[in-house]
Amino acid sequence: MNNNQSPTIIQATAIPIQPQAQVVNTRSQPPPKIQIAFGYSRSVRLFAFIEAFFLILYSFYQPYFIVQSLGPLCGYFGAKKFNKPLTYAYITYLILSLSAKVINLSFTFYNYDQYYIFLGILSIVIDIWILKITSSFLRSLNALTDDQRDNLRHMHLITTYHYW
Repeated sequence: MNNNQSPTIIQATAIPIQPQAQVVNTRSQPPPKIQIAFGYSRSVRLFAFIEAFFLILYSFYQPYFIVQSLGPLCGYFGAKKFNKPLTYAYITYLILSLSAKVINLSFTFYNYDQYYIFLGILSIVIDIWILKITSSFLRSLNALTDDQRDNLRHMHLITTYHYW
């Protein structure tokens, strides 16, 4: 710019830009088989925790129950860590417990005590129900790959409990 030249003035006008709301989905839903495994895991953890709690309570009365509480503890930690061997150990415990209850019920039939017969049958039905849920959990675990099980250990999904 020389002293003889005048500066050029450029005028600009602002054009308003309409904001566009964009919804970005940062969370995607995992596949259904992962959601099912997680739901069964929560159910197995609940049932195993309840059984372990009462067995540990009973162990104050009879120390034998502290050894028996290892089965439900295996089930709880197997469901929490999605660990197959611990879940197999829990299923083995459930089968042995169910067998012992059937044998105990057969001895109760000789006494004709209807109250104990009713409680024995109710206990057997509940054990069969828990065994069914645990075996469904193990089936869903077997359907997952090792990577999916590793990912499940770190996921926090909102699911429902599976009761059947």
